[in-house]
Amino acid sequence: MNNLLPRKFLSTAISAIVGLTILSSVVPVQAEVKINLPNLGKGPGRRVPGGSRGINCVAKNQYLTAIVPISNIGLTTIANPSLYFYIPDNKAPEVELVVQDENEQEVYKQKYKPSGNAGVVGVSLPDNTLAKGQKYRWNFSIICNTQDRSLDKLVQGTIQRIDNPQLMSKLENASPQERLKLYAEAGIWQDALDTLAKLRYSRPQDSALKADWVSLLTTDGVKLDTQVAQAPLVQGQNVLQPINQTSEVTTPQ
Repeated sequence: MNNLLPRKFLSTAISAIVGLTILSSVVPVQAEVKINLPNLGKGPGRRVPGGSRGINCVAKNQYLTAIVPISNIGLTTIANPSLYFYIPDNKAPEVELVVQDENEQEVYKQKYKPSGNAGVVGVSLPDNTLAKGQKYRWNFSIICNTQDRSLDKLVQGTIQRIDNPQLMSKLENASPQERLKLYAEAGIWQDALDTLAKLRYSRPQDSALKADWVSLLTTDGVKLDTQVAQAPLVQGQNVLQPINQTSEVTTPQ
């Protein structure tokens, strides 16, 4: 009889451990990053292409999507931020990024050869592209037919570089995780998104970072489609190859 008691306790303990293990594997990881988006009104452009005619080089029920708030405006503190896009499965010969200043003067233009594979990718602008206090319009196109650009799948938005000395002072000695929270608290969309993307590149198996990413892309003021929020975040060079090598594609450091 004395031998049965320890066995019962042992069996109970094992069952409890197994139960906790199973529970921990199904309880979702809670996101920690909360972004405070400022009220910037509604900027011109669109996050998803409008209706199209003729040839379609994009997979059915998949849409090119700009990773920006509903306002179509993203803030940055740096001169060469990264713009992020969900690129669907496609058979396009080229894609193109164009950036214009407030006078509609072109400050940057680059074409890329797409791999055809789907994923979220960051495209970085060259050094000193954006001036402080200025707004810029960008156009990102999947070119289905190089002879007929009216068939492009086009998204458009605005990026504005702001000057925030107090924030920049706090960022000087901050870790990447601290920088992410500082950008999010200040509502700096492009820099918060890029910082989180680079963290995910460096720790691809981190479920907490994945939860933060999905939360960021689906939060109030952004509300991107779940398919886009959960799409793979891919290395730039695996999806886009610059034509003539005149620009950079975001690569984790």
